[in-house]
Amino acid sequence: MLRIEGSSKDIIVEKEPKGDEMGIAYFIPKDEFSIFDYKIRGKWPFTIPHKGIAMRYIINKSYELASDAKIRTCFIEPTSNGCKVHFVRVPGRELPLDQSKIEVGTRNRMVDLEFIFNYYLHPRSSLLKEIRDGKKDYREYGFKDMPKGGELIPASAEGNLILSYTTKYDKRGDIPLSKEEARIRSRLTYEQWEKAHELIKECTKVINDYAKSKGLIRFDGKYEVFVDSDGNVGIADTFGNPEEDRLMIEVNDFAIISRFLEFYSRRWGLDQSRVADVMIELKSRERHLVDVSKQFIRNWYIDNGWRASYMQDRSLIPPIMHKDAISAYSDCMLSLASLWSGKIAEIVNITGVLVRPIVEVASELYVLEHLNKKGLVP
Repeated sequence: MLRIEGSSKDIIVEKEPKGDEMGIAYFIPKDEFSIFDYKIRGKWPFTIPHKGIAMRYIINKSYELASDAKIRTCFIEPTSNGCKVHFVRVPGRELPLDQSKIEVGTRNRMVDLEFIFNYYLHPRSSLLKEIRDGKKDYREYGFKDMPKGGELIPASAEGNLILSYTTKYDKRGDIPLSKEEARIRSRLTYEQWEKAHELIKECTKVINDYAKSKGLIRFDGKYEVFVDSDGNVGIADTFGNPEEDRLMIEVNDFAIISRFLEFYSRRWGLDQSRVADVMIELKSRERHLVDVSKQFIRNWYIDNGWRASYMQDRSLIPPIMHKDAISAYSDCMLSLASLWSGKIAEIVNITGVLVRPIVEVASELYVLEHLNKKGLVP
């Protein structure tokens, strides 16, 4: 069978799609990841232990939530190491990359778009930056005053989810598109275009409500769309997971944060005066929002200055994240998977790792992130 290697999951093709007939494939999540479209030497110089296992549980639960809500997706059933899915034709492989050469309404295909949603305003989101830079009007999103970041977007709360769009298969990267440019590029009929938005809005509410029930905040993320053999639109690929979405948790007990700050101060033999400054700064904050998704890794390489250097000289190889941070993030993935799927016993039996409460792990990540930001990681 054909194996297509991806940055965070592999695809094993059992039956290739042909004409209007969909194929069958398997998504196999793995411990690797990718950020900043890094392509040097093919991949990052380290992996996250047990991430593939965690993602398997999270992905399948999100598919299950969508299925229960009668939302059409590519999902067929879970497997022992991933999931079985409907597999359709892809631009650049079975179909032309030039979307103008694809007839409107063509069946059995991936749509060459990423649909990006913002439900809450992530503190590090490009949307917040654009609002602060005056490129977007905060009032269009229902805000009465300039937002700080971390808030629920009023328009989203009122059911008016505002989407943005980028290309998916363009060799130049993810190119932002206007809504009309995206509609034309989609090669969807007007009815299919409207249905795609309806499905995305329904799915966003279902997954966001579930996240909230688990004490998590699903800030933003992306969806992809496919057209099946009968011309029906569905949600493609994976969604509702820490690879595609930005998930955060709010830590309300500062004592847990304080304990981890003291722990790493002793473990790493840090300058006590500088640690005290970090303690004062963190304690003064109104809220303690922690990224419990891939955004944590992005933050790490932004805060230590590597991303800025990489953007100037794309030949740079990233330094390996500190082993304690890798271990904590691995624990976070297992905690999140256990919380999300409800299958903590299975996950412990498979990994042999004692799963910790998500609030505890999030507090550790919060401390590690701020020590990294202050240049205190050895």
